[in-house]
Amino acid sequence: MTATAAPALRGARRQLSTATYLVVGTVLALLFLAPVLYIALRSFLPASADADGVGWASLQSLTATNYERIFDPSVGISTYVRNSFVVAISVALLAGLVSVLAGYALSRIRFRFSGAIFVLLLCPLVVPYQGLLTPLSIVLGRLGLLDSLLGVVLVLVTLQLPFSVFVMRNTLDGIPPELEEAAALDGAGTARMLRAIMVPLAWPGVVTVCLFGFMAGWNDLLSSVVFLSSDGSYTLPLALTNITTSFKIPGVQIVDPGLLTATACVATVPVVLIFLALQRYYTKGLIGGSIK
Repeated sequence: MTATAAPALRGARRQLSTATYLVVGTVLALLFLAPVLYIALRSFLPASADADGVGWASLQSLTATNYERIFDPSVGISTYVRNSFVVAISVALLAGLVSVLAGYALSRIRFRFSGAIFVLLLCPLVVPYQGLLTPLSIVLGRLGLLDSLLGVVLVLVTLQLPFSVFVMRNTLDGIPPELEEAAALDGAGTARMLRAIMVPLAWPGVVTVCLFGFMAGWNDLLSSVVFLSSDGSYTLPLALTNITTSFKIPGVQIVDPGLLTATACVATVPVVLIFLALQRYYTKGLIGGSIK
């Protein structure tokens, strides 16, 4: 009797554990998704929705007017989106390239003070970015890069490099050196080994670094506010205020919540799609790059 009941008891416990996991996971997922769903719903409601109250009755007044106003040619959102893509893609590619080369040098090339140099590269992580704005403005001004996307890209790449080098160095440390030794016996040089062996094996780490670089460039606001001044060079986060201001009272700007949430939804789509497409590499790269 006891031998028969034991498997049944274990099965019941397993089912209860699974059910608890599903219930708790579903509740947490809904809590995280609730703000996103609200923003998506609010983007399809008119400006008066907040005064009337957002509820089930609001579903009867859904409209695409906010999106029609955003994509009106007079708004020029295509320029802002293009600028954001230029910055985000440039930061991702440059951060990925430099961090791979620096990570390989710190991981495989043994030289004096390599450990101290690695620690020195990580030091900018503890420096508040706001404290660097004034010297960065002076440097970019002397280089003639103020009010240019190139200046913003260089600043963001510099800020991304400490984390990116940290991830790539630890990722490359996890690759057995015997693979390089075998390739060296076959006559492969350093460049070929890096291109044909190291980068493919460290691909999750490379994707992680590039993904973080893309998100940093796409979501950046502070650098754009400080270093950009002309409307034609504005990125999407910086242009949100101009786009979402519906009318003005003397001295006061009134922001249309419908336009604001609609623009936020548009700005979120590229990052969400890229993350969903690369999430399996992101998870592996983040774990592999954070531990040695």
